[in-house]
Amino acid sequence: MVLRFFPEEARSQVAIEELATRITRFLAARNLSARLTAFVELKEWTASSAPSGLGAGLSRLETFLDLMEYQTELRSLFQLAIREILTEIRSVELFAEAGLHPREGLWTEALRRLTERILPSAREDTDLCKLVNRLYPTTDAIDRLIQRSDETFERIAHVLAPKHDARVWDRQSEDLEQALLLLAVHVAGLGLSPVLRARNHQWPIQKSPYYRLQESTSELVRDSGAAKDLAVWRSRVQDVRQELEYARETMEDSGVSTALVFDIWTISHALARMESIVDALFVAEPYQTVAAVKRLLDDVMKSHRDDLSLRALFRANSELMARKIVERSGKTGEHYIANTMGEYRAIWKASLGGGLLTVLTAAFKMRIVDAHLPPFFEFITAGTNYALSFIVLQHLHLALATKQPSVTAATFAGIVRSSSGKERLDRVVEFVSRITRSQLASAAGNLLAVFLGCLIFAHLWAWYFSRPYLDIPSAEHVYQTLDPVASGTAIYAALTGLLLWISALVGGWFENFAKFNHIPKAISEHPLRKVFGAERMKKLAGLVDANISGWATSIALGYLLALVPAFGKVLGIPMDVRHVTLSTGTLVLAAASFGKEWLYRGWFIRTLFGIAVTFVLNLGVSFSIAAAVGLKAYGVSRADQYRIMRYTLKSFVKSPGRFLIPPL
Repeated sequence: MVLRFFPEEARSQVAIEELATRITRFLAARNLSARLTAFVELKEWTASSAPSGLGAGLSRLETFLDLMEYQTELRSLFQLAIREILTEIRSVELFAEAGLHPREGLWTEALRRLTERILPSAREDTDLCKLVNRLYPTTDAIDRLIQRSDETFERIAHVLAPKHDARVWDRQSEDLEQALLLLAVHVAGLGLSPVLRARNHQWPIQKSPYYRLQESTSELVRDSGAAKDLAVWRSRVQDVRQELEYARETMEDSGVSTALVFDIWTISHALARMESIVDALFVAEPYQTVAAVKRLLDDVMKSHRDDLSLRALFRANSELMARKIVERSGKTGEHYIANTMGEYRAIWKASLGGGLLTVLTAAFKMRIVDAHLPPFFEFITAGTNYALSFIVLQHLHLALATKQPSVTAATFAGIVRSSSGKERLDRVVEFVSRITRSQLASAAGNLLAVFLGCLIFAHLWAWYFSRPYLDIPSAEHVYQTLDPVASGTAIYAALTGLLLWISALVGGWFENFAKFNHIPKAISEHPLRKVFGAERMKKLAGLVDANISGWATSIALGYLLALVPAFGKVLGIPMDVRHVTLSTGTLVLAAASFGKEWLYRGWFIRTLFGIAVTFVLNLGVSFSIAAAVGLKAYGVSRADQYRIMRYTLKSFVKSPGRFLIPPL
């Protein structure tokens, strides 16, 4: 009877009797299935927060450990039973594949996970994955294990196996070595795939960092972690990471797919796990071993939990899509940011031109609104007006402030990905200061030009036609719709910010599709070159390559801006958009209709607040969404996000001038 190992005064305690029963059942088990079931029940008892029944203030785990450390005979019997488990259990799959195996399509994978949650596990008892599921069924349970002190962690290990008998763990050590070799093969297979080879340095296969890492891993395992081999292996890991960074850089020119982003993420994750395995197997100092084992267990156990979780599946897919967006557009926003006074002046010039072009767009918009066309025809005409205006703006190299934040935010996310610590904070502040002054310059140029342009246009129209461009009812309607309190201006402006981000997303998708599938090259080599000539087809290919993103963004934004109000009319609900530059233009046209009464009962002042709200929400919403997608893509924690925000605000308070005026 196991109960005889407990002190006499503690035997009356119910909890102690429960512990004795569980230990007895575990020691009496005669096959692996029964032994594992009894072991899980014993673990559940030690994990409970209920009183232990032995020793004031001791947790159940501490009670169990004290008992095992005090009772030598009982500990020997317990360790013998644990040895039986360790010789039969296999852990290669857990360490080599958890979180890293190729996935099926989203819905196929979701159905598989749902089935595994409903039905009992079909895994063999010898599979460590099944035991992990039973011992630590939740992420919180895993966290409680990993967060235990190193001293407690070592006590648990010594209770499970004799302190000076390393051979107990031979089977697990062999499995870790096998997992390490499998991970090296997996990394090499992904790194040497055609899609990644096309984006890496053009190495001969035998000199590729991925191939050499596989060779180095084999040598490391063969020589049991010799110091020389370990140093070479770590340098090979660093070579692979540099190759991955080079692949990310080449994505800007060669395009990216979701599968490619997933492969790069998988390689990075596999490298981190390989380092944890190597540290756990081959480091010399015990305190380093405990930390490495904790890091490794935390990784594989949570990754395995995620492999079974529907929530984790959808979260991972959303992060994967976010990373695809950011990896592709991380540099496209740079030309919207002024770094020198010359670039700052260029932004002013382009924005003034963009504002002048918007005068005609706003004028045509009001004519379309006044025509009271059926919703579909209003959508087509208004969308075409916007889209053509944006395309002309693009080809004349003019700027519209509201189109910029969604792509500049991708650059912001790239900074967050490629740096950390104080360096990241300083780079973010410098970037935010540059983008803020660039955006203010662009917006000021747009608004100044559209204000003066519409004012001149309205006066010329009134002089030539002897009547205002807008009649009084239309002008009153403009004043009413721009009122920030009495209308839905704030909601519509925020919605427009969302549309600005979506249009940039569409543009990035089309550009990426063209790059990834080599559309420009296909155009230049099309059989039509026999008809039009090779040189003309080459120029057409260059035109498509340079402008496809802008065309797609302009067309998408134009028709999205027209779709919302038309869709609202069809549904019979108030839906509209508020674009700051267009709204400013229509406001000036309306004010000109009132002549000397342009204040019109003080409404004009309220509409100016509406313009300010529209400006903030247009830019703020589109930038915030794009930045949030970028931060999500790289798993930046909320704590780090708040830290970045606080540091940026402090920098602004300390030196606001750098956020407003560029250095001379």
